[in-house]
Amino acid sequence: MFRDSLVVIGQTLKSFGINGEIKIRPFTETIAAFKRSPALIFDDLTHKVLRVRHQGDMVVVSLEGIDTREKACTLVGKLVKTEVKNLPPKKEDEYYWFELIGLKVFTKEGIHLGEITHITPTGANDVLHVNGPSGEVLLPMIDDVVIDVDVSEGKIIVDPLEGLIPNA
Repeated sequence: MFRDSLVVIGQTLKSFGINGEIKIRPFTETIAAFKRSPALIFDDLTHKVLRVRHQGDMVVVSLEGIDTREKACTLVGKLVKTEVKNLPPKKEDEYYWFELIGLKVFTKEGIHLGEITHITPTGANDVLHVNGPSGEVLLPMIDDVVIDVDVSEGKIIVDPLEGLIPNA
């Protein structure tokens, strides 16, 4: 398994019960990536997945070799990764956040606004945080603003709504 084909899908919060289950805060909209993963990687430790289930807005997993509370506690706080191939398929014009982070953002006039540093979900739409020459610019990920996303070229073309870019 190549480490560059891994993506972070959550973080362990605590052990759950006495049989080594682990409670995870997912960084995904659904638990599909957890269910599609035959193994999960905790830092550099790989564990075969035995069972995955919801518990509220958390995910509870059982892992091969982790069968006591004490063993589960060794994984607390670790980032949970899976191979990209285990992510659920995307629809056309959908992107995983990890594909967008680091992309360069340009206006339709060619002005470089900076790079996407992180994304915030708002319920209605995601908001791109772009850091560059004008400082931080927040752009809603909506059709009226985002004109083109070209992951292979590493850039996004936008038409920001009036008032979104400081000093413009």
